Amino acid sequence: MPSDVWPRHGWVRLGENWADCLRSSLGEAEREEVADWCRAGRPLVIARGRSEDGAGELRLGLATPDKRRIGLHVAAEAVAESWGPLPLAEAVETAPEAWRPMLAELVRRALAVGVGPAVYGSLAWQHRTGLGYVRPDSDVDLLFAPRDRRQLDGLLDLLRAFGDGSPRLDGEILMPDGAAVAWRELAGRPDRLLVKGPAEVELRDLPSVLALFDREDAA
Repeated sequence: MPSDVWPRHGWVRLGENWADCLRSSLGEAEREEVADWCRAGRPLVIARGRSEDGAGELRLGLATPDKRRIGLHVAAEAVAESWGPLPLAEAVETAPEAWRPMLAELVRRALAVGVGPAVYGSLAWQHRTGLGYVRPDSDVDLLFAPRDRRQLDGLLDLLRAFGDGSPRLDGEILMPDGAAVAWRELAGRPDRLLVKGPAEVELRDLPSVLALFDREDAA
């Protein structure tokens, strides 16, 4: 299934027949925990696929506030409802009060660059479920999708300015080809970058990554 249909860091709510749609087995305890989670109406996050996955299959993750993780491999028919990655603007009021002014200012400045930030990780889980995931020392994981080199450079300047404050900002830049790279790694301008695709992880050289944004800018 194309990554724009099931984007990594997006969200789904499973239907009642989800267990019939499993494509990889779950242990009995994990299956019961997922069942309880779904009965409570809570969503799961869309994870990176694997090269061996078939068409119409997706990988999902369930993360609990105590940091346990359950991975699911299901057919798309299991999905009752889906959303894209959570906009940071929607999650600001879920964050600890001391973080809110900085996060709101980050949203404002990112929008001025032309890119609306999304959030994943603990703050997104807390917003989506109402459970307590965020700790005082938690990072905020952000996702940006700049369309061209001007937006990319503006975002990296912004993240350098805000990134080591409180809270610390981590996260990814989504590239025009659908793969993603950690913003901190890209900001360091190394010769080679670890790039996460929809179903694979690979090393790419810096010029080839930057060229993707140059082509978008020229289009």
